[in-house]
Amino acid sequence: MLITALATPLDSEGRLDIKSFHKLLQHQKKGADGVIVAGTTGQGTLLTDQEKSILLQATRDYPFSRGLCVSDLSLDRVLKNMDLAERQDVQYLLVTPPFFVRPTQQAILTFYTTVLEKAPCPVILYNNPSRVGVAIETSVYKSLKGHKNLLGVKESQGKSLLKGINIPVFCGDDEWIVSYKKQGSIGAISVLSNVFVETVKKAMCLDPFSEDLLSLLKRVFVSVNPLSIQYILHKNHLFSTDRVKAEIGALQEDEKLKIDAVLEEAWGKLALAF
Repeated sequence: MLITALATPLDSEGRLDIKSFHKLLQHQKKGADGVIVAGTTGQGTLLTDQEKSILLQATRDYPFSRGLCVSDLSLDRVLKNMDLAERQDVQYLLVTPPFFVRPTQQAILTFYTTVLEKAPCPVILYNNPSRVGVAIETSVYKSLKGHKNLLGVKESQGKSLLKGINIPVFCGDDEWIVSYKKQGSIGAISVLSNVFVETVKKAMCLDPFSEDLLSLLKRVFVSVNPLSIQYILHKNHLFSTDRVKAEIGALQEDEKLKIDAVLEEAWGKLALAF
């Protein structure tokens, strides 16, 4: 199952660019099974509830499942985000432990137990210690296994082996998609599939050429997410600008050149293949 962690397009004034968002959604019809709105790639923590609602509303008429990242600083805020998800009739939620506070494992377990009990739809746990400050340990998965609302975990810790994880895994790092698939993951929640949706889908099916191309494309991540993918989306005429929220920053010119070099090599491989 390929789920794209959708990027959020902004116009030159910093407002949502819904025309570009629909172009992105049309592009996802080439291979995505689902999409997630307002995750890390979608600048979710910087979007207003109104902006999230507009984006979710735009996804309704497309033939894939719809998810919302509801991560926030506290349980209370996460529950409020879940209310928004319920109003928009999403099919699943993505949620990290509360970030910035560096919770204990017991606190993480208590948090997720409450989230799963109150969730209006299935939940994908999100293990992303680079954003949260702590990783989810396997003891938490063991305690939550079997809950009716537990869909799995998006594993973004950068670990090479999935040993000890006894719930379904979605790969959360593009560079590990092939390795995780070979270890039994049920899918991926991808950044690269915003643009390279067909390549990522074929790599998940262990197509050798696509595996090789994906290994090359992971080198585009030269700065914080989502700067690289916004730049590539704009370069490929899916987004009208590469602008992101001011709090994130911008790519440096030398970083753009590095991305351009990777893309040129990738296009060369594709040209030779066809």
